[in-house]
Amino acid sequence: MSKPSIEQTLTSNETFIFKDMTDTYFNPSWHFHPEFQISFIVKGIGTRFVGDHVQTFEKGDLVFTGPNLPHLWRSDEAYFEKNNKLTTRGLVIYFDQNLLSKSLLSKEEFYNINKLVTNSIRGLEFYGETRKQIGKLILNIADQKGFRRIMKLLEIIDILANSIEYNLLASPGYTNVFKGDDTEKMRIVYEYVMTNFKTKISLEEIATMLNMTTTSFCRYFKPRANKTFTRFVNDIRIGHARKLLLEDNFNISQISYECGFNTLSNFNKQFKTIANMCPHEYRKLLLNIKTSIS
Repeated sequence: MSKPSIEQTLTSNETFIFKDMTDTYFNPSWHFHPEFQISFIVKGIGTRFVGDHVQTFEKGDLVFTGPNLPHLWRSDEAYFEKNNKLTTRGLVIYFDQNLLSKSLLSKEEFYNINKLVTNSIRGLEFYGETRKQIGKLILNIADQKGFRRIMKLLEIIDILANSIEYNLLASPGYTNVFKGDDTEKMRIVYEYVMTNFKTKISLEEIATMLNMTTTSFCRYFKPRANKTFTRFVNDIRIGHARKLLLEDNFNISQISYECGFNTLSNFNKQFKTIANMCPHEYRKLLLNIKTSIS
């Protein structure tokens, strides 16, 4: 996998900034930066990449990422089509590492916040009541001025630090190994896979696009993605399958072909490997959740 770009977010005079971003699609560039980031999706769907983790996202998605953790929220292909009327909206907070210094985090009162900071090197996805509560607070932070804005940010951090409603994203021990400026190669890989995962993916074609042999591409990709190219593609396909299983418009056999699998048996095998359950078990689980909510 290619190198994500290093993004500039804060100036030397800023402790944190808040951005309310509405556009036709989310920033499609794989990137990282030295600040902490809190991201809340108000509108839009697609696939989220954090470190070596791949997952679909939708309205309400709330993620906290630590410094220099590569990430990307990529909108579905429909958002890139000409003359579409789709829009996205994301609320993002970037804050300086120095706001939570090591000496401060070593204090007993900051135990939970220190744990949050430690976990942020893998990224955290929050859900449930935490997500609802934080969504409201982020929306209100734009109305605050001066130190009151800092107080509101600290309130958000405190809620996240004391929540148990979260999943860790990147694998344990994941490290950002990217060096230099290789963003264009990453853009090519992502665009190719996201555009073609529903059909046959050609390893030879993507290698040629990067001016590599298939062997050199595989050798190049695995240590940077922390997974093989085949697993990377299957992660995206299974993520799309989960979305289709939610909608209940297709049977499982139809979904397998819609996601680019040539056989139902291979689809079932890959789904169980990645999701730790079979597709019909996953759909049943979703049905039970919907029933309990209603």
